[in-house]
Amino acid sequence: MKNILIGSSFLFMMLLPISSFADWNQGQAGHHGNHNYYHYHDHPHWGVQVATFYPDEYYSVWAGGNRYYYDDGIYYNYAGGQYVVAQPPVGVVVGAIPSDFQPVVINGVTYYTNNGTYYVYTPDGYKVVTAPQTTLTVNVPRGNGYVAVILRRSGNGYVGPQGEFYSSFPQVSQLRIMYGK
Repeated sequence: MKNILIGSSFLFMMLLPISSFADWNQGQAGHHGNHNYYHYHDHPHWGVQVATFYPDEYYSVWAGGNRYYYDDGIYYNYAGGQYVVAQPPVGVVVGAIPSDFQPVVINGVTYYTNNGTYYVYTPDGYKVVTAPQTTLTVNVPRGNGYVAVILRRSGNGYVGPQGEFYSSFPQVSQLRIMYGK
């Protein structure tokens, strides 16, 4: 009897975290009613599924004729009986964005951004926009001089003149391998 009680207690302790916390690696999010779920600053992956919502924790927004559910910087679609984390829809306007979105000025426009999502402030709220196309020039040593390498911002990374993608801003030593010859 003692072994059964210990075994049952161990099993209960092992299952408790699974039932109350989101596990993005397993593709299932936790129960919103207990507030044991991830917010935008945790950068959930698109496609993660959530079984239930509570009305006081999200609100509906529309973009391109599609209904989305918005909660603390995360957008969801409803599909197949589940709520699925979706890419922020361009054009949607929300009343508030998470506090970890940082303002950045690009070409004179203030954007609020985090993890590749860009918003601009409008009188109606914060509007999701496409990432601004920005270019940066890096002078890479070549021979006795330099060659100007123009990088274009693309989503979360940068694209070089030959179409190569860098997930973060490349160092001169990285660019020198390709352009310093």
